Order: sequence, then C-alpha cells, then structure tokens
Amino acid sequence: MDVNFNRDNKFDLQLSQAIIDERRLAEIFCASRLEKIELKSETFQWEQTGNIAIEYEQNGRPSGIAVTEADYWVHELKRDGETLVYLMFPTSRLKDLAREAFRQKRFRTGAGDGGLFSVVLLRLRDILR
Repeated sequence: MDVNFNRDNKFDLQLSQAIIDERRLAEIFCASRLEKIELKSETFQWEQTGNIAIEYEQNGRPSGIAVTEADYWVHELKRDGETLVYLMFPTSRLKDLAREAFRQKRFRTGAGDGGLFSVVLLRLRDILR
C-alpha cells in the first residue's frame, strides 16, 4: 500500500511545513504572557450583520484597539452562550484592518452600553483578504 497519498508527491514538504506552523502556534501560546492577549466576545450581532465590532473609543477617549498593548487580539464569536470560534489576530494586522474599515467609513459612534463606545465594523468576509 502506498503511504504517500499526495498526487504531487510533496507529503514530506507539507508535513515539514505543518510541524513548523504548529511549533510557531505553540510558541505564541507558551511564550506570550496572558496580559499580552486581549479577548473580546460578541454574542449575536455578528450573525445579524456579518460584521465584528472593534472598539476604538469610549466616552470620547481612545480605548480598545487604539490603546491595546496586547500582541494578539482574540475575538470570540458566540451563539446561545456557546463559543463557536475564536478569531486570533496579530494586533498589528487587526489595526491595519480597522484603519482600512475606518477610511471606508465603516464605523459606528454611540454604540453599546449607553452609547459610550465607538467601534469600527469589520466584515467577516473581508478578514482574510
């Protein structure tokens, strides 16, 4: 029986890359201090709108993505109290996405908790572009 199932016969190269990728992810989790990871959760609006909301201002002052010192930003998408997925971004990448969305006027002021927050709206479909 042929153990090499790849049509392009690159199993060894793909396995090597997978091991490198897994080690890089393990390093993120092992080497990063918990205080250098920021977690934000969304419960229902992401499903209704197709957007995730990234806070950048609270009560007229920079907050959220604008001031975070985290190396990684994790955005949790929930349904009925259950986590469906965690989206993990290097903070620099998320800031780039947020700036682009802001330039495209995809933001909302006066959002959440008594209208104290301003958020940029990232379309889920745009995150991987």
